[in-house]
Amino acid sequence: MVSRQQESTEYRFGPYLLIPQRQLLLRGGIPVRIGGRSFDILTLLVRRAGEDVSKSELLTFCWPSTYVHESNLKVNVASLRRTLDAGSADAYITTVSNFGYRFTAAVSREQPGALPEQVASISSIRQPTDVIGRAAEIHRLAKLLAKTRCLSIVGPGGMGKTTIALALAHHVRSNYGHGVEFVDMSTVGDPAYAPAAIAAGVGARQHSDDALAEIVSVLQERHTLLVVDNCEHLLSSIASIANRLLNALPSLTILTTSREPLSIAYEQVHRLASLSVPQPHQSLTASEANNFGAIRLFVTRASGMANYVLSDADAPLIAAICRRLDGIPLAIELAASKTFAYGVRTLHTMLEQKLLFPKNNERTAPTRQQTMLATLDWSYRLLSQDEAALLRVTSVFSGKFQLEDAIAVAEQISFDATQTIDGLERLTSKSLVYAEHHDGFVVYRLLESTRAFASERLRETGEHDAALLIYARRVLALFERASVEADARDKGEWMSDYARRVDDARSVMNWAFEAGGDRLLGIQLTAAVIPLWYELSALNEMRSRVETALRFAREMTNCPAELTMKLVGALASTSAFVQQLPQNTEASWRECYELGIQTRSAKYEIMGLWGLCSFLIYTGRTTEALERLKDCVSLAQAQSDSHAVDEAYRMMATAEIYLGRIAEARQRLEQLAARHRKANDPTRFARFHSERGVGVRCTLALALFVSGEPERAMLFTRAAVERAMVSGHVVSLGNALAVFAVPIAFWSGDYTAADEFLQAAEQNGRMDDTGAWREVCHFFKSALRAKRQEVGAVDELQARLRKMMVARQVLRAPIYHAMVAEALLESGMANDGMVWAEEAFQLAKAQDANWCMPEILRVKALLELRSKSSEAAEVTLRSAISEANLMGAYFFELKASLSLARHLAAMNRPHEALEVLEASCARFAPTDRFADLSMARELLAQTQSERAGRVPRSIRIGMATAQAGNANDASLNSTQRLRE
Repeated sequence: MVSRQQESTEYRFGPYLLIPQRQLLLRGGIPVRIGGRSFDILTLLVRRAGEDVSKSELLTFCWPSTYVHESNLKVNVASLRRTLDAGSADAYITTVSNFGYRFTAAVSREQPGALPEQVASISSIRQPTDVIGRAAEIHRLAKLLAKTRCLSIVGPGGMGKTTIALALAHHVRSNYGHGVEFVDMSTVGDPAYAPAAIAAGVGARQHSDDALAEIVSVLQERHTLLVVDNCEHLLSSIASIANRLLNALPSLTILTTSREPLSIAYEQVHRLASLSVPQPHQSLTASEANNFGAIRLFVTRASGMANYVLSDADAPLIAAICRRLDGIPLAIELAASKTFAYGVRTLHTMLEQKLLFPKNNERTAPTRQQTMLATLDWSYRLLSQDEAALLRVTSVFSGKFQLEDAIAVAEQISFDATQTIDGLERLTSKSLVYAEHHDGFVVYRLLESTRAFASERLRETGEHDAALLIYARRVLALFERASVEADARDKGEWMSDYARRVDDARSVMNWAFEAGGDRLLGIQLTAAVIPLWYELSALNEMRSRVETALRFAREMTNCPAELTMKLVGALASTSAFVQQLPQNTEASWRECYELGIQTRSAKYEIMGLWGLCSFLIYTGRTTEALERLKDCVSLAQAQSDSHAVDEAYRMMATAEIYLGRIAEARQRLEQLAARHRKANDPTRFARFHSERGVGVRCTLALALFVSGEPERAMLFTRAAVERAMVSGHVVSLGNALAVFAVPIAFWSGDYTAADEFLQAAEQNGRMDDTGAWREVCHFFKSALRAKRQEVGAVDELQARLRKMMVARQVLRAPIYHAMVAEALLESGMANDGMVWAEEAFQLAKAQDANWCMPEILRVKALLELRSKSSEAAEVTLRSAISEANLMGAYFFELKASLSLARHLAAMNRPHEALEVLEASCARFAPTDRFADLSMARELLAQTQSERAGRVPRSIRIGMATAQAGNANDASLNSTQRLRE
């Protein structure tokens, strides 16, 4: 089989070009975003187009040397199908029953062509079908954009700012090596959420309290154009965001649209002019009239709706219409849409009459705004009563809406589904409502100026509150159904149905908690959206929204205890992921548990008890946690809640590992892992923070590592990471990487793998809200730098750990202190190292962290050797070996044995060194391979040779001197490997 790296052929099928060598899939020259495993699946299927490819072949090709269940394959194939089949009438991949898959499209093979080093991409931006009368302006803007860091297209509503920005972005996309990112701010009502909206738009989610830092992280060293549309209602916030991003990112260019400038130093303002119109009394033929953008737009729109053809007789009339409309594109489109109904001459007369008398409250507005408002008012008055009523009620939507949403709110005006569908079609034909296709759905939207106008009319009729309440209740019912279905439905289907509706929930929550809103409905909706926030890993948003809802819930006298319980549970749950552990976390978990008892909700009783145990382990109260977990198991078993039973057992195993009961933990985890390898083990909802298959594999990996099987531990770690990636749950992935993959790789001496996992964690960190894990990754990044003996790394490492301790991130704090102590020793600061080692020892005693006590004692002994306390060091090392042996922590036993053997060899006591090494190395199979074991075996063979007299005495003395001068050869060897 040809490997991925050896592939040089390119494959073309339909509109796609597949370039395996560059891990690139193009559609019409534009890169298609596709996951790594999906890309591998596609590569193998396309190579063997027309053939049946078995599941086992695909699994072997895509997941070499790693066990994964075939459900992972199914999920990736489903994702691949959605990507390829979008907008296509034909399926590219078919299922071969009980066997595998077949690629059915015709494929042509090509030799590699010359491609630029970087292919520009443009994310989620629709390309305007036609931009009339603006070609020269777009070319001028392209030149201006190339010379400035921030370009703002400014103008009143209806001028076509968004259309120009989209056309400009497509025109210049090849100038930006990393493409174009587009963010529509029209649906963001609160300036506080502006950073999160932009973060989501560029592929990041808000971390901790600073989403902008994550945007900077995502766009660092990327040559990107960021388009921020509809900024006028968030002007101050967008200006601040743009300033910070431009200061931090020299390769970033920002394009904004707004009714007003941002007024920042970087900004170049382009005030969008109206479309060109003829001068009054200018005599025009039809051909001459078409040279003017405004007339060309009018004729294009009229001909599209009524097969209209411009005549010489109509040219002066249309010129007069366009002048009267000030060349404003939206106003012209609205007028043109009525050509079929009234004809050009009547239309001209009607416009002249209507626009001479704007409403009193519009007289103080700028001239163009008066024109736009008057045009909208005129268009509105020409609607039938049914059309006007439907336009009014659809103004309750702050952004895009779907047909079923419109049908629901139209109940306010007593419309049935047929009337609503017919009305939407007519409003679309009149350019008052726009229809677009997104992901197989038709969505509708009103331009902001139209929505504002219709909303004002809705308020005037007294229909606004009733229509919005109908919409709010519909959204509430939708998410209450989602909450009920969360534990029963296929996760992928559930997410497909509900994730796209999160903006609706945000809009309703904003209204519900405003003055005059329905607070109880807002509280109910917040509680119902919690499962979706978990799956989206939007923990920071969830925490913010839940805090608001909980504050109002506590103020109310009639808020149901069940709602308070759900909010309290969600608030406590997010506490584990924030950068600084809140002081009220334990109280929140206890309240959740007590409310579960009060409301007779076993689910939340279990959740509260589980959360409390998780908190106790996280804060070093492991013995207490283990006792409470027994209650959790009993409660879950009484409810036949197998998921909760498994999770409680996994948590018990976690506690047992930290307490040093390694054999018990391994046995429990091996049984759980066997259950989760069965055929009915698809990826599941992350009810307990982490997807359950990921959690089991991670915890088993830690047990395997401590008990002396780091290679097998790494296999389970990689399997956990793969499963988390397939599940799409970024919190599960962040947990797998930061809490297990990175530390296990580092402690095992596999610094290359640790660096690889750190990079993956950094990439994942751009999408999740887990500030706590980010600090852990920063700590290990500094630890790697210290191993490389980089300048300032040890100081940085100490600062990182102090910061974690202040933030109450004390999970594994004892071994982290030992890591700092060893780094100080290796940097020649043994006195400082001894202080950290003593802190590590005291912390381990206080937390009953027996699992890492042998490693702490080993580091302490090395520091004692450096201070010439040879006898004390030997006693300490033998104690470390003994404690490790008693708990079955054979990895740490080996490390302590290696350190003791080196010391004994340096002291010319080879017989004792041999005894120590033989006892420890005998625990490992000949096939076992990892850094410390290799060094132990090398020293063992060397010591055996010396005893046999095969090494000259001068060499023996030289080796012993070298060993005595270096208390920890392993670190030097590791450093050398890092440098290489």
